[in-house]
Amino acid sequence: MENNERKKRLELLLERQKVNQKPEYGPLFEECIEALGDEVIVYSDSKSKEFYDLFQQQIPFTKWSRIDWSKINKYKTIHNLKEVTDILYQENIEVYWSYGNSPVLKTKFVNIIGAFEELVAVSSDTFLYVPKKYVIEVYHEGEITLGYL
Repeated sequence: MENNERKKRLELLLERQKVNQKPEYGPLFEECIEALGDEVIVYSDSKSKEFYDLFQQQIPFTKWSRIDWSKINKYKTIHNLKEVTDILYQENIEVYWSYGNSPVLKTKFVNIIGAFEELVAVSSDTFLYVPKKYVIEVYHEGEITLGYL
């Protein structure tokens, strides 16, 4: 009887520990979160999957994982994010990456400006999204494109 109780207790403790463990997404992701500061939301894996699915339904992509700009009515190439500060300054931005298992983030545009290098280091291509308003693709070759939705 005592062995059975210990076994159940151990199983319960192991289950609690699994629930309390924070997922690991790698050092580049952790540096990004630190650089963004306190005003960042890191969505759970399940919520991120939901957001990724919605994002891919709302934004047209090519088969090589770039935004299909021919299907966006108005867009322009920019040299850096500071060029669009006037329109995005007050916006909450969702952050998506092209590869890996990194979760979706949400933060203020001003935080992204301050942590841009850390943000784009997480994955080869990065997408900044304000639902139903704007999408920015930061392509790994340095090209940045803003689309008006």
